[in-house]
Amino acid sequence: MTPPDLPLPPEPEQPARAGLSLPLDIVVAPGRAFLKIARTNEWLPALAVTIGIELVAAYLVLPAIVHLADRGAPRPTQAEVALVLGFQALALPPVAALVIGAVLTAAARARDRQAPFMRYFSLAANCGVVSALGDLAHVVAVAVQAPASYRDQRAFALALPDNLGLLATAGNDRELGFLSRFTIFDAWAFVLVAYGLSVFAGVRFTWALTIAFALDFALAFLFSP
Repeated sequence: MTPPDLPLPPEPEQPARAGLSLPLDIVVAPGRAFLKIARTNEWLPALAVTIGIELVAAYLVLPAIVHLADRGAPRPTQAEVALVLGFQALALPPVAALVIGAVLTAAARARDRQAPFMRYFSLAANCGVVSALGDLAHVVAVAVQAPASYRDQRAFALALPDNLGLLATAGNDRELGFLSRFTIFDAWAFVLVAYGLSVFAGVRFTWALTIAFALDFALAFLFSP
């Protein structure tokens, strides 16, 4: 006897991909974005958008950076400066998302050992879009003035006076480089990171905010010149 034909079990439905709507929602509708992250764990569209924005920002800021670099010794060529800026635009967004995602996952696993890394990596990658928009806003403010108008690093850092570089000691470029990383857009991005951690991991928002801004401080220290 031949066994009867049995119906195959239906294949599990794959969640619909959010695509470019997810990095858009993280800016205009964060609550909706978090629902999409919980459903899909998507990160590639956000990283693509972030890298694209950072490459545009690198192109716009190149003349001013070359002008400031000409004041030092040895003087790099424009091609060398462009190579460094391009590498940073390509490499820093995924590295930052990996670091933030790993720390958030570790914090979440203190409550739930099954907390998925990809959810927090997706959260970090999508919140990175907000930081990239801040970089773009800054370089647009830089680009509207002639490169020769930037006499020093302070004038460059405060072309858009939305950062803590306003508090830096005059002539201390190292302090200026560190403090100028803390911008309005940076604060916005890390508040979103904290909100996402609170939603996904079920931790108190104040605790999530502490973790997020400790991460922000660490990354600023790590990536400052």
